[in-house]
Amino acid sequence: MDKIDLAIIDMLTRDARTSFRKIAEQLGISPDTVMHRYLALQKAGAIRGSTIVINPKKIGYHATVVFLIDASHLSIPSTKSQPAESTRILETLIHMPNIIVATKSVGDCDLLAIGVVKDFDHLIEVKNTIARIPGVKDIQISFWVENTELCPKYFIV
Repeated sequence: MDKIDLAIIDMLTRDARTSFRKIAEQLGISPDTVMHRYLALQKAGAIRGSTIVINPKKIGYHATVVFLIDASHLSIPSTKSQPAESTRILETLIHMPNIIVATKSVGDCDLLAIGVVKDFDHLIEVKNTIARIPGVKDIQISFWVENTELCPKYFIV
């Protein structure tokens, strides 16, 4: 990956709809070069897709929530056929419609999930759904209701 690849990624991160022609003009290269480099970055896994940024409040979600989740720790070691409890919980969280980001963590909790909710009743509903996932031992909640910037460029994984 060189400076041109990084510049292409930077421009697309700011606006995923930027045309290859516009990127080429700004970098002083041909649109074909941009396209070939984009496809190579995609094939290498550096670019996994493009997306839009949604304002959660405009679609009815008025709070962003952080769920700090503790998993029960069974004495059974994980194997390929029997993953750890936290891995099974994480897989469930990833597929929940209100969860934006979910990851394992090190520290006071085993997993962290960030989600959006419509109101307090919806928050309790999502919390209870998480609590019913087999292996969830405890959940702590933190939420904020003011301006929240949810932008994929901040979620570099």
